[in-house]
Amino acid sequence: MPLFRVDTLIKELRKSKGWTQEQLCEGICAKDSLSRIERGVRRPDRFVFERLMQRLGEDPLKYYTDIVTANDRRVMELKDKLTYLLREKSEESDIAAEMLINELQLDKAFTEKINFQFLLMNKAILAFHRKDYSGMYNYAVEALNITKQNFDEDKIDTYVLLSNEIKLINQIAVAHSFLSSLEKSVNILLKLKASIDKSYFDEAEKIRTYITLLYNISKNLGLLKRYEECIHICDIGLELCQKHRNFFYYPMFQYNKAYYILHMRKKEEGIALLEKAYTLFAAYNRYAELSSIESHVDKEFGIKIQVFKTQHPNPSCNQSQFPVDSVPVVQL
Repeated sequence: MPLFRVDTLIKELRKSKGWTQEQLCEGICAKDSLSRIERGVRRPDRFVFERLMQRLGEDPLKYYTDIVTANDRRVMELKDKLTYLLREKSEESDIAAEMLINELQLDKAFTEKINFQFLLMNKAILAFHRKDYSGMYNYAVEALNITKQNFDEDKIDTYVLLSNEIKLINQIAVAHSFLSSLEKSVNILLKLKASIDKSYFDEAEKIRTYITLLYNISKNLGLLKRYEECIHICDIGLELCQKHRNFFYYPMFQYNKAYYILHMRKKEEGIALLEKAYTLFAAYNRYAELSSIESHVDKEFGIKIQVFKTQHPNPSCNQSQFPVDSVPVVQL
């Protein structure tokens, strides 16, 4: 048995946030079930417990490390390995990831619905790397149906979603941007934003996926020439990046905003913001982004951004100084 009381733990965490039982259990379990859990009448199964802890912004493992089995630790290590391989984004790492996925599909532990959903989500990522957008879409939908039966894209804004479900819907939106239309992709992303905005997410948990979502929305809105909406979303993203010290996405929002301000023929304002974004990319040695920026602004606006290289960033400034969120599962 664990060393903590589940009923006391959940009740105290919920009350510390000022939440009602309805706010905590929405989309996870019935209010009556949560009430019985908090009274100690019943114990939640592992699936419900982990979702409640996620909603509360807590790592469930820190509360039951004494009952985590060797197999649990093995599964976590395999998940970490797969995630790392796909973040490498190289042909070699993708081949290794595919081999690992094939092995894990034969592993009994990965037949459990949450672990199987994780496999499908990573299959979708692998399909994206290979520009197989139909495969990406199909894997993401199959994965979503594990926890959201009869998933309906038109009802996204009515769902209460957890982080993996948000990532999967984001994958679906990205697939639509290649398969059908940017309009459909934007509509899904905006519905996803509405769902998150109305949900009772712990702020730390919410922010892990929310900034990535805002970036994808801003990118698609800009491509649709909905510049003012794009800039508004960029401003929200910049504010959140500053608040949460997310220095991975901060210059990306700056660049998106600058790019579309320039499209609105506000050259002075756009160049000033472009310079700031470029300087941050240079400070973090993000050479792929630097090259892309140089090419785009030269082609689109005839701006030779190389002149900004005279402003040497502080060489002592490096990304390890700042708490940066995880790399997104998918980017537009």
